[in-house]
Amino acid sequence: MTELSRPRRALRARGDHRFSSAAVAAAILLSGCAGEEGLSPVGVGEPGPLSPTLVGFAMLPAATFAPGPTSGAALGGEPIHGQPLPFVDRQPVQGFSAVHRRKDGAFLVMSDNGFGAIENSADYHLRVHVIRPDFRAEDGGSGAIEVEGHIELSDPDHEVPFAITHHFTPDRILTGADFDIESMQVAPDGTLWFGDEFGPFLLHTDETGRLLDPPVPLPEFASKEGLEIRSPQSPFNEEASAVRIMNAVRAHAAASGGGRAPVFSPWEVMLADGADATFVENRKAPPQGSGLAPAASEIVDVKSLRDAGYPVVPYTVNDRARMTALLELGVDGIISDRPDLLRDAVRSFDADGDGTAGDYLDEDGLIDGARFDAQGHRGGRDLRPENTLPAFEAALDHGMTTLELDTGITADGVPVLSHDPLVMAQKCRRADGAPYEAAEEVLIKDLTAELLQSTFICDKLFRGDTQLNDPALSPVSQAFADAEGLPSLYAVPRLEQVFQLVDAYVAYYKEGDGASHPEASARWKTAARVRFNIETKVNPRAALADRTIGPADFADAVAGVIARLGLEERADIQSFDLRTLLHVHEAFPGIRTVVLLGDFPIYEDASIAGSDDGTNLQGEGGEGTPWLAGMPWPYRQTRDSAPFRARRSGGFEGMALHAGGTKLLTLLEQPLEGAQDRTLLIHEFDLNRKEYTGVHYEYPLDARGTNIGDFIMLDDTRGLVIERDGTEGDLTGFKAIFEISLGEPGAPVKKELLVDLMKIADPHGLSPRGAEGDVGLGAEFAFPFTTIEGVVLLGERRIGVLNDNNFPFGQGRHLGAALPDDSEFIVLDVGRPLVE
Repeated sequence: MTELSRPRRALRARGDHRFSSAAVAAAILLSGCAGEEGLSPVGVGEPGPLSPTLVGFAMLPAATFAPGPTSGAALGGEPIHGQPLPFVDRQPVQGFSAVHRRKDGAFLVMSDNGFGAIENSADYHLRVHVIRPDFRAEDGGSGAIEVEGHIELSDPDHEVPFAITHHFTPDRILTGADFDIESMQVAPDGTLWFGDEFGPFLLHTDETGRLLDPPVPLPEFASKEGLEIRSPQSPFNEEASAVRIMNAVRAHAAASGGGRAPVFSPWEVMLADGADATFVENRKAPPQGSGLAPAASEIVDVKSLRDAGYPVVPYTVNDRARMTALLELGVDGIISDRPDLLRDAVRSFDADGDGTAGDYLDEDGLIDGARFDAQGHRGGRDLRPENTLPAFEAALDHGMTTLELDTGITADGVPVLSHDPLVMAQKCRRADGAPYEAAEEVLIKDLTAELLQSTFICDKLFRGDTQLNDPALSPVSQAFADAEGLPSLYAVPRLEQVFQLVDAYVAYYKEGDGASHPEASARWKTAARVRFNIETKVNPRAALADRTIGPADFADAVAGVIARLGLEERADIQSFDLRTLLHVHEAFPGIRTVVLLGDFPIYEDASIAGSDDGTNLQGEGGEGTPWLAGMPWPYRQTRDSAPFRARRSGGFEGMALHAGGTKLLTLLEQPLEGAQDRTLLIHEFDLNRKEYTGVHYEYPLDARGTNIGDFIMLDDTRGLVIERDGTEGDLTGFKAIFEISLGEPGAPVKKELLVDLMKIADPHGLSPRGAEGDVGLGAEFAFPFTTIEGVVLLGERRIGVLNDNNFPFGQGRHLGAALPDDSEFIVLDVGRPLVE
């Protein structure tokens, strides 16, 4: 009995199949690696009327799942091709992007990064599944595939030198937002090698999936500067790093019990918006004396972050035209010193382009915070002195949905409002009239809250003609200060007093002295639902860290007030220092966090490189970036200094093991930027030395081909390559397998068409009948999938071919039923010997 007619096994994969994911580390490479010894015999048979001939067919239903955490959360809540989302407490067994045959007849099949993009695959675990197909053949077989288990890629030894989704967990399971693995080979020593597209990198793991070495980048051999070939998703560039940092923060929050994604709040001039003037004027040159390098480019991709599920709320935007430009860019909110201008910009914005403004307003004409978050920065510091009660009153007057503010902690552990660790002479004066200059500045942490409020009045004006401090402009603040016994409405407020001021504001305009104001209804309704965005002003730099209390105690003090007042749903905690946010996740999981990201400081303080405003991404003392809780940041590595030569989804789609077992041959999926449009590169990698040799070959694409799908070697010089176009479900599309021969290094390989995957004879009727509207079934069988990514040698003239079904998106077979593609594993007799 041949391998293709094995009797039906007891367990079969079926729709919505769930199986126990056993510890399969030892079984993964059972009986050794690739090779013919010990294999069940595979019949040769006579080819059918067309070559190639279908001699085996097996299928794993699309809706096949393995246990695991919920996945697909970033795909949205609406079903895709009939599949409800997300996949609760399970991981799809989807997409066969590489295959390896074991000696016991089972196969290792690798899924790729999950759902096709770095933005939507952070909850998909990178896995290699063990499957055992019972091929339907001429003499029997069920056509089912049994899934026997899986291994999961992980990095517990911290080999990965950049942020990963599960950065803060012991196991550090790797996800599809960390790497996009598209190819796999089993080395003679039993270890696994994977080809990735995001780097592109080579990954090396043991048989359990544990990473053994740091990811290996591809050198740019033609570069005199020692550059690497990088893709737009390379974690070694700033452009792709923000989403990775956010993934790590979100995963930490979720692991701690938090249910809401963190907010991303970058400096607005870092946005990749094409606004050259904004970049050049505000970011190109660092502060004089800081010792920092100029910025090379804009790095924050708003769409990428939003697609990954993160609200994007940039700071600090005070120009009306710039506000409109950012609204058009699609940001979720704006932080501004000018709440008056921001309100007008939002009111005037036509989000859906129908010619009518006001798409972000509710039925009362107020800004709807669920659609757009308009934040008053430090209340509204260009209208009133910052972080004071009148500043927050001004923000409410102008309809802000969120009050943004800064906090410090006093000697008696009370959170108070201040942007600076010192009581700044630029902003504050002594209540008793005594001189107070920079030389007399005192730390907030050295004063009790009572002494701070009784000693200082922070009403100084220094931000232009629009900044006013007339008490008559702030009637609610004045009344509240009087009731609280404060020496001035411009005394430094406690955090709790800000919350109390909002309640007083509601009462004042709903039923108090302000009820007759023409905007009374709008004002009290705004305040009744306003949110709070509270920053922990902590500095992790060694020279400045002792100016405040420590990050955990700081976070406890702020979050403690929020929790005691039951405001977890209305108050966020933000910081440049992620240590405080991680502590909030662990101790107060009901509070959402906000990641602030900046660059060099705005203060020109030559005495302290980096100053103290908490917006630095550069490292300190050779360590990771202190602001990011130890996560690395590739400071000043941008497309200008390290250009993107590999195209998006253009990395290692194919990777062959040299017949001698000592070298890998990596094949890029698409041409490099700036290279010949129809030529791909094959690079040689020495497994013993774990480095590229510099030897490469050229692979010319067919006139109809757009990229490759897989690559294996048959002997020392001959191999097979899947080549395809981008069509799906189109029987006139191009899907083929070429036999290639390597020549001299640097020269193009020789190619010969071996299999037209759109014209396969099925004389034995092995393909399924299918549902109405299915395509490519019958006497002339076709493989009409957009991604065909697995080929394996099964005998003298037989190969196996597998599709990546791109679950739940792929629809190359089931067009009529509008159902997602299954994972198909076909066996072809190619009509002539491939090996001796």
